[in-house]
Amino acid sequence: MTKDGDVLRPYPSMYVECQYWGSLNPVEKMLHVMRTLAIRHPNMVFAGISAACAWGLEHSFHLHSNDDRIMLASSGGTPRNGYCERIRRFYVPQHEIERACEISGVRVTTIERTLFDCGRLYEGRSALSFYDSALRQGMISREDLIAYCDEPHRARNQHQSRALARFANGLSENGGESFCYATMAEEGMMLPEQQAEFSDMHNAGQLYRVDYLWKLPDGRLIVGELDGQQKYVDVSMTNGRSVEGVVVRERNRQEALKAGGVTQIVRWFFADAVRRSPMIDKLTAAGVPCGTVSAPWIR
Repeated sequence: MTKDGDVLRPYPSMYVECQYWGSLNPVEKMLHVMRTLAIRHPNMVFAGISAACAWGLEHSFHLHSNDDRIMLASSGGTPRNGYCERIRRFYVPQHEIERACEISGVRVTTIERTLFDCGRLYEGRSALSFYDSALRQGMISREDLIAYCDEPHRARNQHQSRALARFANGLSENGGESFCYATMAEEGMMLPEQQAEFSDMHNAGQLYRVDYLWKLPDGRLIVGELDGQQKYVDVSMTNGRSVEGVVVRERNRQEALKAGGVTQIVRWFFADAVRRSPMIDKLTAAGVPCGTVSAPWIR
């Protein structure tokens, strides 16, 4: 990426205002570049994480910080254009390329192929969010996804895609929750119920949903919540309420959970899950059992 005054060049022969580019997240930046490439090269088929962006599959932005190249489906050969350093040619069988779909203004690999490739490219806990997101949005059934990933001799590291297809359930409401759930499985934590609901006894019809719920043998109920400052300042998450209104609602929510038998609420940030031990230590301190690794992609 090169910068000249108020304009920068994110990719060869592409220019954009610095202020506008800086307002975009990594997914939006990738989609802008992909759409520009598609105008010049309408036959391009995007794959991997690039296709995932077009499909609207949730995933952690840190996957883009490690490698922001555009992934292009290729059945063979080497690139012969000026974009070679910023494009990663990714092998996809020709018959799969011919099945490409047009999504978000670009041609991409099918949803099952996109998930299959993302599942084997990234570590399991990062890749689960792609799968949960697709299942949650009804893009593919779990049965069809498993059948696709089970077909033998598709590609290297296929075992991880196969394991993720069986483990994913689509219950996580966002990529962060999927990441935390997968981390718990990798660390051998007792896996919780997801999106459990509690009724507010003082407000008929009001339900409060929690990210994770552990029902322990001794009768204790432990709630786990992925927290973040955006819950208090992001309009999309506050339904337009003021910070004060959000705080009051959260207080009412905690009272309803306690009335519903919850004995402890454990909160952590996404960074705690990335580092593993901060999240795991909080859960074990609260009494959540830790034992055998249950992540099927770990062999």
